[in-house]
Amino acid sequence: MKIIKTANKITSKLLNKKKIGFIPTMGCLHDGHVSLIRKSKKKKLLTVVSIFVNPFQFNNKKDFNKYPKTISADLKICKKNKVDYVYLPSKKDIYPEKKIIIKNKIHFFKKYMEGKFRPGHFEGVIEVIKRLLSRIETNYLFLGKKDYQQLIIIKKYIESINSKVKVVPCDTIRATNGIALSSRNKLLDQKSLNIAGNIINFLKKNKKQIIKSNNKLFFLKKMKEFGANKIDYLSAFNIKKLKKTNKPSVNARVFLAYYLDGVRLIDNF
Repeated sequence: MKIIKTANKITSKLLNKKKIGFIPTMGCLHDGHVSLIRKSKKKKLLTVVSIFVNPFQFNNKKDFNKYPKTISADLKICKKNKVDYVYLPSKKDIYPEKKIIIKNKIHFFKKYMEGKFRPGHFEGVIEVIKRLLSRIETNYLFLGKKDYQQLIIIKKYIESINSKVKVVPCDTIRATNGIALSSRNKLLDQKSLNIAGNIINFLKKNKKQIIKSNNKLFFLKKMKEFGANKIDYLSAFNIKKLKKTNKPSVNARVFLAYYLDGVRLIDNF
């Protein structure tokens, strides 16, 4: 495993023409990230993982500052899973300009959910993806479905620039109690993790009713009874049409974001 800290381009031309699989992360790696690495390795791709906490996708400075950083453990996980290259850029390496001006055209799906409650979030996501892809000339980009809205918006961006990069969506990996694995879970104590499990299991059990409901007040009330401090949204979308829906179907997906002890959690199913 090789570690790269500067903007040296990793290209298939320099690597015996082997195709590249790229997994962009913000570190604090868990089994969800490992599943992306394994998918890349299974395709026999030269596998590159980046670790960079992107400041421009945080609309809350406190949230950025407390984001968990576990670089030593992350490198051990990468090595154990036979990652070929780990890209560890500094902020200066990704954003060398003295003044950063972000102007990216983002797909209309940004106006909902995360885009609504985190202004500028997707602009920052697309900016860092654009810059990472200029340094890692990849063939395949592996993204988890846990951040499903983000996955769709990145995919639409890549299509809009006529890039040949193929986005590979990967299923959400869950803990034994049902919660989606997330780096932010490390900020929660066991009591809060149990509450998160109760919330997601209740919602999944009632997913058809949630989708059909025009007024989700009952479900929001139940989430608060379980222990959610604050709820940003509980919404159902048709992911093919990218519109809100109240019709259960294979394309219907429930999205939620809520807080436990000041930690914001998102999920979808």
